Amino acid sequence: MSKQFRFNKKLIDALPAHPEDAKSKESEYSDTEVAGLRVIVNRKGRKYFLLRYTINGSKRSMKLGDYPQMEVADARHRALEYRGKIANGIDPQHEQAAAQQSALTLRAFVKDDYLPHAYATKRSAKDDEGRMRNILPELGDLPLADITSHAIQQLHDRLRVQKCAATANRHLALLKRCFNLAIIWGKLDGRNPVRGIRMHQENNQRHRYLSGEELRAFLSALKDEPNKALADALRFLLMTGARRSEVLNARWDAIDIDKRQWYLPHTKSGKSRFVLLNDAALAVLRDRPRSESTVYVFQGRTPGTPICNPYKGFQRAQKRAGLSGWRIHDLRHSFASLAINNGASLYEVQHLLGHSDSKTTLRYSHLSSDNLRRASSHVSTIIAAAQSGTSAVP
Repeated sequence: MSKQFRFNKKLIDALPAHPEDAKSKESEYSDTEVAGLRVIVNRKGRKYFLLRYTINGSKRSMKLGDYPQMEVADARHRALEYRGKIANGIDPQHEQAAAQQSALTLRAFVKDDYLPHAYATKRSAKDDEGRMRNILPELGDLPLADITSHAIQQLHDRLRVQKCAATANRHLALLKRCFNLAIIWGKLDGRNPVRGIRMHQENNQRHRYLSGEELRAFLSALKDEPNKALADALRFLLMTGARRSEVLNARWDAIDIDKRQWYLPHTKSGKSRFVLLNDAALAVLRDRPRSESTVYVFQGRTPGTPICNPYKGFQRAQKRAGLSGWRIHDLRHSFASLAINNGASLYEVQHLLGHSDSKTTLRYSHLSSDNLRRASSHVSTIIAAAQSGTSAVP
């Protein structure tokens, strides 16, 4: 069949699939009635209409629609409509992109663009998806271009009241990132509506640490936990001060029991680090079942996967221990407080916890101050005794 003919249903239906052994990927046929109108046929025999045109000296092409869903008459009508715009210097491709952009909702952008990117590049993608559950009911069905700074400010303020300042700020940062990417990826023109919205002042840092009595009760409660892997993971978290996600995703190939260290290639700070393993942590590891096929130290119920939800088991242990209102992250705080109360400096605790910024470790400074006060009082006692002549200065 000729590559040029007057398009009609009978002739287009008869077009063969593009040859499998051809160097090109598709066959192209031209309509003799409307300039630039083409039918493209791929190797599977699928067909679609295409318009080829030149504007401002540049050759362009745009898909009009799939055949037979789009009929020949509709394809000609669409092609003539676009050629009229081209004659007036309007690029229909730009016009189409602008229309698609104006209709793109936040929900669609998050589902089709942001979350796939986040899961490919971020370890905290699941946290982002969770935060979106608080954002999308309010803003999700609005086109990106129609979401105003005022609407975002209202959401930001509501989350501060319903949750806390820090939680509201994390949601705001996520929205800012989404809009920045939408602009970079050409999904949105103009200014990021999050710009200019101030973070709420955060005053919700918790300073909760297990007391000696609470520590004994909690560890005793873990002995009765039916999920042995979970109980060991919580013990290991308390004994290393590592983050929850680090412990749950701990792999055997990253642990060197002989050198008493655990290698973390990816951390919250973006840097790798080694966690030093103390005797208690090593005892947990030596008690864990291990085989050549075991990847994760604390394996979930599905073989080859880590524990994914430790919260129910943690709540069970709290209840058995007679505790309430504790978070898993408080075990990390407890590790830090035990270290400081036993003489570790803030600098040492910073490196034990893997804080990249020493300011983060300053939350424990009041504990360090207690040690300093005791040391100062001890010096005072010695000096007072020396002045009274009852004791010699050491």
